[in-house]
Amino acid sequence: MQHFQTLAGLLLMLAATHTAYAQEAAPVEFALADFPPYFQIDERNEPSGPVLELVAALFAEAEQPHVVRGYPAARLYQRLERGETAVSMGGAGHPEMARTSLRGSAPIFTVELNIYRKPQQPQVRQPAELAGKSVILISGYTYGALAQQLMSPASGARVAHAASHSSGLQMLLHDRAHYLIDYADPMRGLLENLPDNSITSDPLVQIPVYLFVSRAFPDSQALLQRLDAAFSALEQRGEVQRILATTAYSP
Repeated sequence: MQHFQTLAGLLLMLAATHTAYAQEAAPVEFALADFPPYFQIDERNEPSGPVLELVAALFAEAEQPHVVRGYPAARLYQRLERGETAVSMGGAGHPEMARTSLRGSAPIFTVELNIYRKPQQPQVRQPAELAGKSVILISGYTYGALAQQLMSPASGARVAHAASHSSGLQMLLHDRAHYLIDYADPMRGLLENLPDNSITSDPLVQIPVYLFVSRAFPDSQALLQRLDAAFSALEQRGEVQRILATTAYSP
């Protein structure tokens, strides 16, 4: 009888260990919408971009297996709402992220949003000064609350959309609008190829980017806490700064 109890106890322990291992080994889905140059789907239909090195370090520190996926923005928000995508990143104040997901406690990195103009156009220091002006935005990108503000009839701005960073720059160069609002990193390489003093840029706003964990994902709060703790540990060791400092962006 004692031998049977010992064997039964061993089997229960092995079953519990197997269950725990299976739970630990199950990867969660990290997904982003296309956001070049930070994240994009390459010609082999594989996710690429400098943000992936930071994501890999973060999930490794949290000891959480993961898979990376890229989706169109609307599909990403649907997957977050259903809990099919567990983790994503987005700008502070992003309405869809806030609606579907819990936000991390600290920004992962910050993106700079600049306003580009020909030198003869007056400098703009705040969005309210764009009243009566035409402004180019890049399709498929989120600009946080700024886009909503500009496209509101109360803003007085006329908004046009470009398909890419390069086409937006060409629209500006050919006087299709007074100003172009775009992210600093993807624009740097494009501006290097222009003659000096062709285009001037002024800082407009900085947008902190946060982790978001789907509210519908099981134990979402616990997962977010683990990722927050992992990010804090990486930051304290200087790993976050190292990864971001060595990031090579290309438009």
